Amino acid sequence: MEPSTIVKRDGAVVPFDRVKVVQAILRALDAVGRADEMLAEELGQVVVEHLVRTADTVSPGIEEVQDAVIYVLQESGEYDVALAYTRYRDSRERQRRQRRIVGTETSQINLMVLGRDGRRRAWSRDLIETHLQTQLELTNKAALDVCLAVEGFLADSVVTEISTVVLLSLIDAALVRCGFTEAAEKLAPLRLDRRHMRQSLSTASCGRDAVREVGRHAFTQLSLVDGFPSEVLRLYCKGRLWVDGLDDPLRGSEFTAALDGSSNPWQTLATAFTLATDAGRHWRGVNLIIPPMILGHLERGAMALVEPMEQLAQIANCYLYCDGRTPLLDEWPFRSKQISIATYAEDFLLLRRLQELGLGHMSGPHLMQGGYRRRVAVKLAINAQGLDEQYSQMDALAMALVSAARIRQRSLVDNPALAGADIRYAIFGLPPGAPSNEYLERQVVQEGLRCGIALSRSTNLPEDACAHLGRLFE
Repeated sequence: MEPSTIVKRDGAVVPFDRVKVVQAILRALDAVGRADEMLAEELGQVVVEHLVRTADTVSPGIEEVQDAVIYVLQESGEYDVALAYTRYRDSRERQRRQRRIVGTETSQINLMVLGRDGRRRAWSRDLIETHLQTQLELTNKAALDVCLAVEGFLADSVVTEISTVVLLSLIDAALVRCGFTEAAEKLAPLRLDRRHMRQSLSTASCGRDAVREVGRHAFTQLSLVDGFPSEVLRLYCKGRLWVDGLDDPLRGSEFTAALDGSSNPWQTLATAFTLATDAGRHWRGVNLIIPPMILGHLERGAMALVEPMEQLAQIANCYLYCDGRTPLLDEWPFRSKQISIATYAEDFLLLRRLQELGLGHMSGPHLMQGGYRRRVAVKLAINAQGLDEQYSQMDALAMALVSAARIRQRSLVDNPALAGADIRYAIFGLPPGAPSNEYLERQVVQEGLRCGIALSRSTNLPEDACAHLGRLFE
């Protein structure tokens, strides 16, 4: 459309004047030592023709007209003139932003905010003030101070578009600068690493897995930022304390069940699927002890059971119960690492073979009892390496572990399936039977009793716990 009027920065609508466009181009030509009135007239006419083709309205904004001037100069090969025009435009914009901070400028600055929904909105101090007043309950004066600090960050910048994510970061910095640190911590958005998200999207087998991975990443941050006191966070970040379930705070840590035997293997597997699916809604990890009858069928060549077992292993860790000897280990038929062996007692040769295959192991006489259930709501571990006879530091470890257990337990209160489930912990870094080991265990138990929590010690340490506690030595 051919422009007839133009909208100025203060909102006023005035007649469109091609002469002013020509004068602006002439000033840019003069800045590079090429004052040429005829060239300025020609380029000015091209700018008007460009606006006729591209403008959506007969009243374009002044920034749209300036963008058209820069576009025409560049397309005409006048790069040095376009650069001079851009520098002059930017310097005037910085001056306007500085005057706006001290209150002598009322016209709109050239800055758009790109929202999460993709919409572009003009910069509005009122919207930021309203956000601070409603979300953080700041007073009018405090909200204005924060807004001025944000505009101060942008005063020396010539950026014309800013995303909501970057704007929130500037608001965080302004809150800290103005002394509202607690408000900044309350408002601070969760930071999701874009590289981590892209990797999740590229490696996940389906979109649902990618969403879960990103969700776990966000929940971990939220748990650490809002969940634990500073003394617990300090030990966690040093690698002295590990807490399971930060990435999935609404489900318990682990559920283990031994299935009843049946003469029909397909009925047994159907029961296993039903149990695993139901348990997966309440527990992060599900372990199923498959009765010896399934292993017997596999040893006799019933390979039709392999594929259903592989599918079951996608939702639960499956342990085939045996007496410690099975020819199946010579030609292990399963691809999944979630399928392994459970035995009555530990066997050195069996453990070595399972280690060669990269498989886990469970053992114990209780696993052969159909109907056996073990529920662990929270799992924790502490690294006491190098703290032998350092009793004050061990006391701090014990208090931090119990404090973390209480917080995790509170997050699970609304899940009735977890009522009465165990809270288990492990101690790493102290020799078994050492006085310091016994002292630390006693302090954990006593601190738990003082807080109304019964903790039981576990002898094994999960792989992810070992990786986290190993950070102490990085």
